[in-house]
Amino acid sequence: MPRHFIISVYLKLALILFLGCLYVNASANENGLQFVTLSASKQLDSGHTLIGVIGDIHEEFAGEIAYLGLAKKMDSGLVWKAGYFGYFPEQDDGHYIEDHRLRGSLSYTFKLNSWRLMHRSRVEYRMGQLSSGFRYRPTVNLSRPITIGETTLIPYAEVEPFYDFKQHQLTLTIFTAGIKWPVTPNISLNIGHMNIFLNEENTHAKGPLVGLHIKL
Repeated sequence: MPRHFIISVYLKLALILFLGCLYVNASANENGLQFVTLSASKQLDSGHTLIGVIGDIHEEFAGEIAYLGLAKKMDSGLVWKAGYFGYFPEQDDGHYIEDHRLRGSLSYTFKLNSWRLMHRSRVEYRMGQLSSGFRYRPTVNLSRPITIGETTLIPYAEVEPFYDFKQHQLTLTIFTAGIKWPVTPNISLNIGHMNIFLNEENTHAKGPLVGLHIKL
């Protein structure tokens, strides 16, 4: 691999981390919400993709998140995912609450010229200390790649309502807008802004989202 290519990748990664830290620090104090993740994926010989995510989130509760799952793209274009998600909010005494979730989803992307419309249907079963029961989380994501010089950016907008079967109502809705930057074929950055509306309590939290993904 050419030395100048390796140096370029490291410089881009350093720029990503620097800009991401600036963005989070500048936005979180004002808005009270921040979400930072590092994720990695590995294509297996079976055609499945192994996905792992770790992160830190501050909203109503501040805590850590972790995800481990499998994904597979079917011949029809549908993508299914199944996995475990853990959310561990920290209490005032320093102890963590455990919120364990099992997830399964199907998603499909419709393409019209340069526009991409993705719909994902996700079912989640919560079995932790915060709550329990099934939730349905459909997502609609609209994006369109643009090219600036030699750099490709993907602006997007996304909406995701949460329907709680136990309460028989929509409990919250997330609106996200941002930009994904495929830095290299194996490294991508996602910088966005999240708005979380708790429907029952009629409250609103907003703040930055920063995610770095690496394909192994």
